Amino acid sequence: MEVFSTLRLFHISDTHLGKRPRRTRTSLVNSKFRPIEDDFYNSWIDFVDYIVELPDSRRPDLVIHSGDFFDTPSGTDPFSPPEFSRKVTAETLLKLNQTQIPIVIVDGNHGRYMQYQVSPLSEYSIIFDNVHLFTHFDIKEAIRNNKPLYKDFAEFNLRVHAHPSIETNDIPQLFAKYEEWIYTQNKNIDPEMINVNVVHGMVENKTLHKDAIYGGKYDYIAMGDNHKMQEVSYNAWYAGSPQLWSFSEYDDKKGFLVVEIDTSNDKYVNITPKIIPLRRKIISEKIKLFYEDTNSQIITRAIEIFNKNGLCRKYDYQSSARVRLVFEGEKLIGPLFNIHEIMTYLNRVSLDDDEYNISEFIMDFSNFLGDPIGKNDSSLHPDLNDNYCSSEKFNEYLIENPEKEFKEYICSNRENDLIKNNINPDYLANLFLNAIQSQSNSNIYGHKNSTSNDEDTNKIEYSSIKKKMTVNENT
Repeated sequence: MEVFSTLRLFHISDTHLGKRPRRTRTSLVNSKFRPIEDDFYNSWIDFVDYIVELPDSRRPDLVIHSGDFFDTPSGTDPFSPPEFSRKVTAETLLKLNQTQIPIVIVDGNHGRYMQYQVSPLSEYSIIFDNVHLFTHFDIKEAIRNNKPLYKDFAEFNLRVHAHPSIETNDIPQLFAKYEEWIYTQNKNIDPEMINVNVVHGMVENKTLHKDAIYGGKYDYIAMGDNHKMQEVSYNAWYAGSPQLWSFSEYDDKKGFLVVEIDTSNDKYVNITPKIIPLRRKIISEKIKLFYEDTNSQIITRAIEIFNKNGLCRKYDYQSSARVRLVFEGEKLIGPLFNIHEIMTYLNRVSLDDDEYNISEFIMDFSNFLGDPIGKNDSSLHPDLNDNYCSSEKFNEYLIENPEKEFKEYICSNRENDLIKNNINPDYLANLFLNAIQSQSNSNIYGHKNSTSNDEDTNKIEYSSIKKKMTVNENT
């Protein structure tokens, strides 16, 4: 058997082929894909082309993909990956097959079905003999039978251990067996071989057991799920995502990792991040709002940001930008601040008209309500980013003191009814406040916000409720 002095691995993860951001222009590009969708294809294509164009002496011995190869299906989303993403996958895996470089892929929480015991990648592992796939059904079966999940590459004296994604809600049911399996998996380390563990999950959100990282003497741990390229320990790294999946990743470097394991020097590991510049211009800026601002002033401030960044030119998809505006400031009151009007105008000029060179546009108003679901909580899964802060969550007004304003409204518009029915306006206003506090805590973000205090919950939106009170003026 040939002895390798250095084993070279290229570690990539979270490619999310087929990702379709929601806040983009609606037209198809070249009748093939939606705006921004091809950015994810190009990142993966560039990675494969980089490998193919390397001289043989610099090519990797093995490519590792740590999960989320496709973006869909995921969670309760049953949709298969877009057909164009399958075409890109076939073409790129064929290129790797022609170089005779093996690739190991584990299922992530994206790009795999919840019920079907098949992966969208299964067909490629049948067609190409260099594709080695571990699905989330493989890990469930391994846990049930308490058998290790791995593949040996004798030509490299290498053992690859696999830990595909396992659903969080599955772990409580399998927890005892899962812990037992982690122990079995770590016992399967062969000290006479190079041992690499490929995992998808995060300890922080309990989708990965800490002993999968720290419980065994692995030479390298190739991690996926976290979109930030990050060192966990000297020999355990998240490769991150090669493309900006969410604007929460705005400051993150994107690319893959070159991992070299020196078998002649006590398996010394050298890890080199390979940064791939993003092709598309990414803009994320803050707009400070003040108490006295009108809609027109806020819109003007946004347009000034467009102009400053060179976006005031005819739309051209290839050079168009992805833009996020984060609105910050005091909670505003009354009809001078109409979020719907601001949204409608800015969405029209940025995504419907051709006067600005923008392909994706997000307005983030979440800072008006503080941190309602833990935006700054590092344990949150990346999937939550850009999903809860969308401006479409809001109604029209933000009110500083809803109890006081409702009392003023009811006394000025329904005074005769109050007198006729002997109703105390203070009691009615307090009842109204309690009702909208309950609605705010439970429904605005689809879950209960247990950390709200009285002051915060007093400063909430209520235009939709107020409208209901004005429907039957004659009753």
